[in-house]
Amino acid sequence: MLRLVRIADPERRVNNYPHEMSGGMRQRAVIAMALACSPELLIADEPTTALDVTIQAQILRLIVDLKERTGTAVMFITHDLGVVAETCQRVIVMYAGRIVEQANVIDLFARPAHPYTQGLMRSVPDRRRGRQHRLPEIPGIVPSLREPIVGCSFAPRCPFAIDICREKTPVLRDVGSSHAAACWRAEEVMGA
Repeated sequence: MLRLVRIADPERRVNNYPHEMSGGMRQRAVIAMALACSPELLIADEPTTALDVTIQAQILRLIVDLKERTGTAVMFITHDLGVVAETCQRVIVMYAGRIVEQANVIDLFARPAHPYTQGLMRSVPDRRRGRQHRLPEIPGIVPSLREPIVGCSFAPRCPFAIDICREKTPVLRDVGSSHAAACWRAEEVMGA
């Protein structure tokens, strides 16, 4: 399994302790352990956190290659939109424990239909804006999940919110082919 995940000298490394491996090697070892029982689904929860960009790219390539070689489906859980853009086919965006948007990756990036998704995309650094440009932030705070949320959970932070948003929880509805959003004003949001 260590050979499968491209760890050099796997016969020697199999006896190493975690502190004797780099972050990238530890990540590869965890992937090897996860694949050892031939799962149908591999859940990769923030698989590139705390890794430098070069190692991140290697780990992502490895996961995609292993997916194709083994036929295992992969679910990425991440806040990194770059990881999503490079590795995913379908995307589900969640806010406060609820699905607010789902689409294929191309449609999601081309025409986000939920204000939270738009806010996430605006907050990604863009070299074309230059270092002096301040990243936009989503105003307000994430709601507490200790109390029931009435209406749309994003309404207190949403620039598109109207009365119905604060009163009634929106359900996922189609806004395009294989594209759905839980927003009362999704069509307007997509056009903004």
